[in-house]
Amino acid sequence: MDYKKDQINAMLREAQSGNSEIREKLIGDHLIFVKKIVSKYVTGYEDISSREEYSIGLIAFNEAIDSYKPGLRSFRSFAADVIRRRLIDYHRSQRRHKRNTFYLADLHRSQELAEHDAAGEQVEVGLEMESFLARLSEHGIDLRELIKETPKHADSRVLCVRIAKTITGDPQLRGHFQKYGSLPLKMLLERIGVNVKTVERHRKYIIALCLILLSDLDVMKGYIEQLGKGGGKDA
Repeated sequence: MDYKKDQINAMLREAQSGNSEIREKLIGDHLIFVKKIVSKYVTGYEDISSREEYSIGLIAFNEAIDSYKPGLRSFRSFAADVIRRRLIDYHRSQRRHKRNTFYLADLHRSQELAEHDAAGEQVEVGLEMESFLARLSEHGIDLRELIKETPKHADSRVLCVRIAKTITGDPQLRGHFQKYGSLPLKMLLERIGVNVKTVERHRKYIIALCLILLSDLDVMKGYIEQLGKGGGKDA
C-alpha cells in the first residue's frame, strides 16, 4: 500500500507509542517492500519467505519503525538502509563463522575458504554500494555527478578526505551536516585554512565522503582511510 508522507508519519508515531495493531499493519503492508530489498542479496531458488535473510529483513523493518525520526529522509528510504545494514552484519557474521568452521575442520581447505570469502565480500560490497547510492540520492546527488566531480589529482582527493574528516570529527560541524544535509562552509573556513573554491568545486565529493565516514560502510571507510594517509596541499 502506498502511504502519503503525513499518513505514514502519523502511523509511525502511533506504533512508537505502543499501538501494536498499527505496527502490525505497517509491517504487513510492507512485506513486498522487504522482500524486494532482501531478494537482491540472496542466491539460490529457495522461497525468499523461508530464508534467514528475510527474517532479518523483517526484524530490521520493525527496528526502523522504532528508530525513525521525520526529517530529510523518508521512512522507506530509512527502513531500506536499516535492512541493508542488518544484512551486512549477517553476512559478516556468517563469513566469520564459516571461516572458523573451515579452519577447525580442515586446515588444508584454503581454496574453498578463499572462494567463500570472495563471494561474501562481493555481497557485502553490493549491499554497501546500494546503501551508499540511496544516501547520495537523498542529498540530490547521483553516481554520474559524483564521478564527474571527483578530483582528478591525488593531492586534491587527499585534501577532500581531510576536509570530510574535519567535518565529521567536529561535533558542531557534524551536527550542521546531519541536520541540514549541507556543508557548514562558514564554520569550516573558520576552523581550517582551506580555499573556499576548493570546497565549492568538490562539494558533492566531500558530501559523499562525509556520508561514508558517518556510516557503517566498512569497506568504503577502509578505502577512505587508505586515501587519507597520503599528502597534499590545497588545490
